[in-house]
Amino acid sequence: MSSPEFDELRDHEYDGIKEFDNLPPGWWWSLWFASILFSLVYILYYHASVLGWTIEDKWSFARDSYYQRLFGELGTLDGDASTILEMSKDEKWMALGQGIFLANCAQCHKADGSGSTGPNLTDDHWINVKKVDDIYRVVSKGVAAKGMPEWSSRLGQNQRVLVAAYVSTLRDHPVAGKAAEGEPVPPWSAAPSEPVSSAR
Repeated sequence: MSSPEFDELRDHEYDGIKEFDNLPPGWWWSLWFASILFSLVYILYYHASVLGWTIEDKWSFARDSYYQRLFGELGTLDGDASTILEMSKDEKWMALGQGIFLANCAQCHKADGSGSTGPNLTDDHWINVKKVDDIYRVVSKGVAAKGMPEWSSRLGQNQRVLVAAYVSTLRDHPVAGKAAEGEPVPPWSAAPSEPVSSAR
């Protein structure tokens, strides 16, 4: 026997096929409510809780662990001219410096350093830099008037030294981009200059 709730055919028909006007089975309702419950727990844990983590957090942890292993070979670098120029000659460290640049600086300076909202870093003109260790100072302390953020709170000491070393090499590969700004600066040298704070 059939009840009024089950086995009642609907009025419409498609290609000779009729269907019963039955409620979805219990397992379907269970899955539906379970998915709603799961989504609520997911949102609360990953988006509203301090305990949650994202794939970006996992990547950041892996990146920091990688840097720690690499930087174990270096110790703590100073942001002086001789260190910056020494690092700029090492392909391995410059590959790492380039990665830091692309992840943090390319938005304003473009991936090739030719400049966007930030200045072109591939020509011989510089706004706040007179000597090579000034690059480290600008990276660390920023230039608020120009919208350059202070990276000392976001990048570690060695990261800032390596990205400064990488930026110092960009003028060796000039790219036609944003018009030159600032004053022309002679080729870099390791001549003694004012002590540079490591800003650790």
